[in-house]
Amino acid sequence: MANKFTLRGYQIEVDYTVGGDPSFPALTFRRGPVSKSFKPAEIRTEAIALGALVSVPLMKAVDTGGETFAFIVPQIDAPQGQTHFTTAAVLKRFSGPDSVPPRPPSWEAHVLEGTAQTVTVPL
Repeated sequence: MANKFTLRGYQIEVDYTVGGDPSFPALTFRRGPVSKSFKPAEIRTEAIALGALVSVPLMKAVDTGGETFAFIVPQIDAPQGQTHFTTAAVLKRFSGPDSVPPRPPSWEAHVLEGTAQTVTVPL
């Protein structure tokens, strides 16, 4: 199974590697000048019928709200080289109790193009 994924589209770039050393970043999110890295413990992964739903908190403030980014990683076998795929991603914005003015949650849906590889990762 593939364990390294690169996604691009709509000024978003994601590099995600599964199964590496928990002290190293496993996911990097870039959008324009903003770049954030996440270690495995900061990444939420849920098995779904399509593969895995992966989400990370881009911005989180209990009082004013935040943003969460999620995307679907399909189950792909890539024994040699790369396999290309298309997937869906969602950026959710939400407000907190001190947001002025209060606003309802909003979602931005994106189609991202990706590559999947099977790589050896440091343990």
